Amino acid sequence: MIFGDLGINKRFLLALGPATVGGGLWDALGLPLGWLMGAAVVTGVVAMQNVWITVPKPLYNLSLALLGASVGLSVTPDVAALILVWAPVMVVVAVLAVFAGALMAPLLARWGRMDRGTAFFSLLPGGVIEMANVGDRYGADRTIVAALHAVRVALVVGVLPLTLFAFYDNAVVRAPTNAVPPPFQFALLCTLAAVGGWIADRLNLPAAWLLGALILVGITSSMGSFSGRIPEPLLAAVQVLVGISLGARFKRERLAAIPRALAAGFPVLLLIIGGMALAATTASLALPFSLPTLILCFSIGGMAEMVLTSKALGQNVALVVAFQAVRAVIVNAFAGAVWRRIDPFPPTRNSPKG
Repeated sequence: MIFGDLGINKRFLLALGPATVGGGLWDALGLPLGWLMGAAVVTGVVAMQNVWITVPKPLYNLSLALLGASVGLSVTPDVAALILVWAPVMVVVAVLAVFAGALMAPLLARWGRMDRGTAFFSLLPGGVIEMANVGDRYGADRTIVAALHAVRVALVVGVLPLTLFAFYDNAVVRAPTNAVPPPFQFALLCTLAAVGGWIADRLNLPAAWLLGALILVGITSSMGSFSGRIPEPLLAAVQVLVGISLGARFKRERLAAIPRALAAGFPVLLLIIGGMALAATTASLALPFSLPTLILCFSIGGMAEMVLTSKALGQNVALVVAFQAVRAVIVNAFAGAVWRRIDPFPPTRNSPKG
């Protein structure tokens, strides 16, 4: 089986009910990303009581594959051509995100009283696990790196949707509601998404299950083989699972050990988020895309969260995914090489840091 044993555990089941209720309440308030943010807040509160909650990996992979399929359905031939045309800009934005992290790392190191390597890998907008593992190889404190990346994603998800919803609600595109594919076609679509995610996972791509499903479904969709949308209740369930995964990262045991790093990281991350939004605003003067779409393209959030945000705000989801995917690949692939250029002699595990 591609997904194997779903590995449902008791703590996950106990958290699932309250998280779903929290998501439903948040959604009922009409706020963007209601199901995700409500589930994340409820789960975060529980996790802060030192309750370890994990979304079973096969179930989480399945949810990402469905999310990738939902985006892949929006990839028409015109959208695919648009992505290819603007690929150089995506690379520039990815390099800009790396530069922003490197530029602010000395400030974080000074304010948070941490070594430069830990600060650097804490601010690079790559995957949480990937940056913690790569940073650890260069002597960085993986606990601080992982915690600050959780804060980064939470800040982006918490700040951007509400800000865009408040200031650019008139720019939010209310896309027409497409029909759900017939049962057989929908089953085929889900199978294709699972296969794409599995292949990408074997290739060690970032956000593999989401990206692989998106690519395979997007290719077939661009050829007219599929059309329609994923049922809204299913997308709400995906949001709840992503929200639980996000909220579960905020464990009191982890956060209490690094209060100064967190206190310093919060304003530094806000500065980077604001700087990337300013860059997007400047780019909007030359690029033929709406400002909300560009802000999401330039943002330093997680790919799954940015996909859901762009869908909630009715923006160009495929373009946002392309920008986020290029950034994730570049950051994850070249983080170590960039750090070696900055500091050719990083500390070893047995040598003092700083």
